[in-house]
Amino acid sequence: MRVSIDFYMDKEEDGMSGSVSLNRDEINTLEDLLYMFQDAAIASGYTYVQSIGATKSGGEEVWSGF
Repeated sequence: MRVSIDFYMDKEEDGMSGSVSLNRDEINTLEDLLYMFQDAAIASGYTYVQSIGATKSGGEEVWSGF
């Protein structure tokens, strides 16, 4: 699967104008998607993000980072 994430910054709200785009191919697992979300968060300015998690329907937690 190909996934694209776009962030748009506004000078009045964010202190700068611009955008950040992240595109990846071969997002085949939940872990792949979480790693991409983590990288996207960091690229858009949330540099303190260390991991992103999801809870599966059976209650199992999956995380992007260590």
